Amino acid sequence: MYPKKKTPAERGQMIFMIVCLSFLLGTVGGAVAANLAGRSGEETLVRFLQEHLTAGGDSSFWYTFWKYMKYDLLIWAGGWLSMGVFISGCVCLFRGISLGFTAAMLMASYGGKGVWLTILGILPQNLLLIPAYVAMTTVAVYYLFAWGEEGTRKGASKREKRRRQTEYCILLAASVLPIVVASGVEVGLIPAFMAYLT
Repeated sequence: MYPKKKTPAERGQMIFMIVCLSFLLGTVGGAVAANLAGRSGEETLVRFLQEHLTAGGDSSFWYTFWKYMKYDLLIWAGGWLSMGVFISGCVCLFRGISLGFTAAMLMASYGGKGVWLTILGILPQNLLLIPAYVAMTTVAVYYLFAWGEEGTRKGASKREKRRRQTEYCILLAASVLPIVVASGVEVGLIPAFMAYLT
């Protein structure tokens, strides 16, 4: 007896749960790595914060936007490639590791004040970035599997393939909005928060 074939909605939910779990494990892994990095890692992070996240830093909006947008583009590009699951998954996992590492380093470097630095320094923009990356990774993997099935189906028309490709491009465009807002938050608000706390 063959197992019941999953509906598109069920498949999407399964992919979403796997991506969320992977991101969470990456965040935990980044925090563990920060605890193993020792004093040299803390000093590197402090220098980074002083140069980029304090008032008077030279990070422009476009620099910050591209810093985050390149990950979104890499995840999206994975949806077109045969090794796309690996590429999109690794990029999303890397973002989780980076977030966990930075948060743990802030707390280790600044003690009790590190909690507030984490809440005010990296949480606001990541409340927008994390859903955008998780959603784009889910979409990339979902469409990659959908296109693979279409390739094995004789009845798949060119019109249907173009429709899916158009949908995929529209979803990329939609993911730009939270990244724009997150970049504006980082450039406009975070330096003021950091100057107040450091």
